[in-house]
Amino acid sequence: MPAWGPPWLALARRPAAAAPDTGPGSPDVAPRPRTRLTRDPTAWALTVYFGLQATAAYVVIGWLPQIFRDAGLSAQTAGLLFAVTSVLGVPLSFVLAAVAGRLRSQSGVAVGIGLFGIAGYVGLWAAPAAAPLLWAVLLGVANCSFPLALTMIGMCGRDSGTVIRLSAFAQSAGYLLSIPGPILVGALYQHSGSWRAPLVFMTLLMLPQLAAGRLAGRDRQIG
Repeated sequence: MPAWGPPWLALARRPAAAAPDTGPGSPDVAPRPRTRLTRDPTAWALTVYFGLQATAAYVVIGWLPQIFRDAGLSAQTAGLLFAVTSVLGVPLSFVLAAVAGRLRSQSGVAVGIGLFGIAGYVGLWAAPAAAPLLWAVLLGVANCSFPLALTMIGMCGRDSGTVIRLSAFAQSAGYLLSIPGPILVGALYQHSGSWRAPLVFMTLLMLPQLAAGRLAGRDRQIG
């Protein structure tokens, strides 16, 4: 999905602010001071949420097929399950962006998506070959946190300028935050020789993502 889609859909639903009257005799209108995003807790919550969901997405993309292969599934089956996880997010992303954009608060949606991720990781940890299609579907739903993050960025900005600044801040810092995750997962796997420790790590990592999503999704505008 294009990275600019959901935020601009959200912005399109906002009423345009009336331009100030600058004609003769009109009072001077002082420009509104710009909000410092580095001092705004909602901006940081969005950044953390974006970074942690990116971490989870990169781990799924990089390691999920191998997790299924190491559980005894064939390469064809592992590839098919990974395709289910990847393709499932496409239609769900459109539905999620439309639904979340109509809500005053997206906190509940963020928490719900996080719970799907926790369930998927716990299933892979406990019995990866017992219900692999279910784990793939759960993680596919969890990957919808990406369009949700973009939608929340669009909903949190009071105007288009703030949305642009917020998007640049949350995505640039968020992607930097996501870099260590896949490396740590690989290191844990190499050190322990199994996927149990990495999956415990990913499950625990969903907890701050839940907390950040709950804070980022509150009915509050920046700017």
